Amino acid sequence: MDFSQTQTPYLILNKVSKSYLEGSHPRLVLNQASIQINKGEFAAVLGKSGSGKTTLLNLISGIDLVDSGEIILNGHVLTDMDDHTATLFRRKNIGFIFQFFNLISTLNVWENVTMPLELNGLMDEKNHDHARTLIDEVGLSDRLTTFPDRLSGGEQQRVAIARALVHNPMLVLADEPTGNLDEETGKHILDLLDRLTRRAGKNLILVTHNPEAASYADRVLILADGKLTERLDE
Repeated sequence: MDFSQTQTPYLILNKVSKSYLEGSHPRLVLNQASIQINKGEFAAVLGKSGSGKTTLLNLISGIDLVDSGEIILNGHVLTDMDDHTATLFRRKNIGFIFQFFNLISTLNVWENVTMPLELNGLMDEKNHDHARTLIDEVGLSDRLTTFPDRLSGGEQQRVAIARALVHNPMLVLADEPTGNLDEETGKHILDLLDRLTRRAGKNLILVTHNPEAASYADRVLILADGKLTERLDE
């Protein structure tokens, strides 16, 4: 299947619904949620804890399946893909940054960052050089052989940013990337993420409960009561 980039709007969610069972009762998390995001936009999704922000990212990435509706990324209908195709698409085209870093504890900085290259069979000289450049840009070129338990929270998140960008993904998804960091470190992480994704022309969707984090975005969407609405500037 050809996963080349072809059209805009870049990301479309069309009447996406998702519910879960809590005990014996269904809980509707997304209720016919719809958005369109253009190529190169940085969009933030603001919502309270439990509003469905992580679920939204899991649906966009294909980690989870919609109950109904359609998700299209750069012309590719993710919701029509089978599990195997969706996994390959996600591995190649989506970078994920998590609140709790999700680094592999038994791998050092270099090995964590280059893991997407390994998975995609891209461990050539050009991509090695790209990985080294990213690690240098996140300020960890002297920590290549260091394991995650020897890194601070901010350093671990910088490794995660390099890992999310190393395979040149279409889309970067960030799930509360500063939620486990102090305020000053969180600001440094947002500055770095904003700079690296914009310079590479990547689409970035950041979910957060923090309005200050959302202020970096071109657009701010509000997730509440299962619906996505655009926040208008006052």
